[in-house]
Amino acid sequence: MEAFEETLASVLTFQPDGAEILIANEIPYHDPWNVQREGVRLVSETRYGSFAGLLNTAIASTQNPIIHILYPGTDVCADWSRTSLELFDDPSMAIVVPTVFDRLKSKRIFAMGVMFGSGGTLRTIRRSQSMQIRHGIVAPHLSAAYFRKSALEQIGGFRDSLMPQIAYVDATLFLHETGWKSVVDLQGKITVRPNILPSPSPYEWAKQLELLYFRWMGRQTSLGAVGSHWGAIAVDFWRHFPRLKAFQLLLGRVVGLASINERRKLERQLQTVNVDETATEIHCLKPKLRVKVA
Repeated sequence: MEAFEETLASVLTFQPDGAEILIANEIPYHDPWNVQREGVRLVSETRYGSFAGLLNTAIASTQNPIIHILYPGTDVCADWSRTSLELFDDPSMAIVVPTVFDRLKSKRIFAMGVMFGSGGTLRTIRRSQSMQIRHGIVAPHLSAAYFRKSALEQIGGFRDSLMPQIAYVDATLFLHETGWKSVVDLQGKITVRPNILPSPSPYEWAKQLELLYFRWMGRQTSLGAVGSHWGAIAVDFWRHFPRLKAFQLLLGRVVGLASINERRKLERQLQTVNVDETATEIHCLKPKLRVKVA
């Protein structure tokens, strides 16, 4: 709760003009500081039981075109959102990935987004790897993200069954598949305490990586693509062997093989999305910012 309230305090201190702030929480927030007097709205939704489902409920409750999601443990400063919002002047831009710094080492970049590899791995992008941004689709890191609301609505929002970081990557890949774009904002003014972010269960993480792999890489049947996938699994196993985590990751990957038909499900979903209208019928108004502290 301390990390959450630190994030909320920094947002209230530096919120841009016209911003609206929502607290999205799966358990009721009792508002000990009476932040609702500052215009903060509380959104609580317990029936979904997932981060993604909670976000979908919160996003549906707003009319503002740009959604900014901050995870508890992040911190912002004056004028932090200006450059990211300006990137939405491009009407085909659905996602802006902010650069996030390590709060404990203020000059160290913590994340410039994440990339999903062809072998079914997720890799956090940092300064030393920044050239990779030019050669792949970059999804927001869990700590902070910007999305265009109409783009998310077009694809049906975040997938409820996915854990937070996987849900961001899945939505990013879906949006690119339907003609939208994403970009990294290199002028980041967001910091995060790395040790405050959640560590997912190794088993569940590996299982959902397999789902993501079959959903987005399911068409790749070449020997090289299959070898890259199993090679990534082997590397992951031996990196943690002989600890229990190695076997949990391997078990999750094996169970995740049940997701082999995910590509067919995706193709049916894509048939319901009008790709041609994605970037042509959206009029770019001056974005207003809605901040969600999830």
